Amino acid sequence: MSLLGGRYETLQAIASGGMATVHLGWAVGVGGFERLVAIKIMDPHIASESEFVSMFLDEARLAARIRHPNVVATIDVQESENDGLFLAMEYIEGPSLKSLEEGVRADGKRLPLDLVLRIMVDVLSGLDAAHTLTGDDGEPLK
Repeated sequence: MSLLGGRYETLQAIASGGMATVHLGWAVGVGGFERLVAIKIMDPHIASESEFVSMFLDEARLAARIRHPNVVATIDVQESENDGLFLAMEYIEGPSLKSLEEGVRADGKRLPLDLVLRIMVDVLSGLDAAHTLTGDDGEPLK
């Protein structure tokens, strides 16, 4: 078994975007330590472009500063010789909003309004935490 950064084992891809693919994986350690994590691996086709590398690393630095119950924690950022740059993030088990919506739609229903409002308030609260980050000097981060 090959471990990313000597510590992370990927299991399966769970999402992808323009810059990276997110995998479900394990963080492994001494004495049988294991923890489920999300591993975001930068796509190889953009890894040689310094602008994209800077964006990926900026995301890692900013995400690591956010401390909020509605934002997954960024645990680690590393570079693997074979796989390039990657982030290890907290993995939250449970259904995605998409799967919830598809499930109720299949029954000819809609998500209850109180649930939709709760989700929106929680999302906006996490977004506010990201947008109100400040540096050590108290100035807003950009």
